[in-house]
Amino acid sequence: MSKNKRPNGATDLYHAHMNGGSGFQNNPAANRQVIMERMYFRILTELAANRFKWSGMPPEIDVRYMELCLYYTGLSVFFRDEDYDKYFALKGGSTNYLNMMDNPTAFVVIGNNYVSKTVSAKRAVPIWANYLRMPDLDIVTIYSQKFAELDRTIEINSKNARRAKVVAVAENGRLTASNITRQIDEGQSAIAVAAAMQDLPFLSALDLGIDPKTVTELSVLKARLWNECMGYLGIENANQDKKERLVASEVDANNDQTSSMRRVNLNAREMAATQINAMFGLNVSVEYWTDAEREEAVSNAISATESGNDSDNDEVEK
Repeated sequence: MSKNKRPNGATDLYHAHMNGGSGFQNNPAANRQVIMERMYFRILTELAANRFKWSGMPPEIDVRYMELCLYYTGLSVFFRDEDYDKYFALKGGSTNYLNMMDNPTAFVVIGNNYVSKTVSAKRAVPIWANYLRMPDLDIVTIYSQKFAELDRTIEINSKNARRAKVVAVAENGRLTASNITRQIDEGQSAIAVAAAMQDLPFLSALDLGIDPKTVTELSVLKARLWNECMGYLGIENANQDKKERLVASEVDANNDQTSSMRRVNLNAREMAATQINAMFGLNVSVEYWTDAEREEAVSNAISATESGNDSDNDEVEK
């Protein structure tokens, strides 16, 4: 890829598939944290891109791609292309000409094949990510880094809890020290040493000060950060580390905050759906996926799979 070519979401997503490998530098400690950060970035991106349920969209509209445009750039332009006789929802940007209400008068829409065209605002509807028209990418990026750092810290502390001391020995006592640490690792109830060792100060230990409770405290902090992140994304969550002590007022307050964050992203999409219906005579609607709807969708998918398997078995038996 040219050094001057600007990266985009698709390039970032498919880099490993198209170019092979992950491009990590050969530093195991840094690589581990980068892999964790990438894992959390992927998980949070999936959650962010799957928050909304669109209904009534034309079949040619790729809702997945549309939501990823909103996630990465904060805008997807919905229009009907007369040349193809199809609807499209593509990434795009303003032509820099705004009306008195700061709304673009035209859009430059861009496909991932770098084919672009200008569409008048009279023939297109902008779908914004929120009223500020900014993507949620910053939330996911920041919390991916936080989760990766916490996970790496928990890992390091968990391993160091097994080796809380550094043993300094003279050269002629290295084998003895190795035998002692090996027996400790094996869980021997008693470690036998020569009597002469009692008067030889060749063994000294440096305490690393690792407190096993630190791992638990970090895990609680991670759970709280996860709940905080879910709240910013408008996803229902519960403060699990004090779940048994939650009172009704705390539950209601948490639900109110989650509902408010949902409206931040949902209002702009609902406005776009209304404009799409008015301009093109469609019946588009959007809402947040609820837990019950997700469970129902998964249940229907499983039932459909099982039904298909039963049909195949019936055909085989015939």
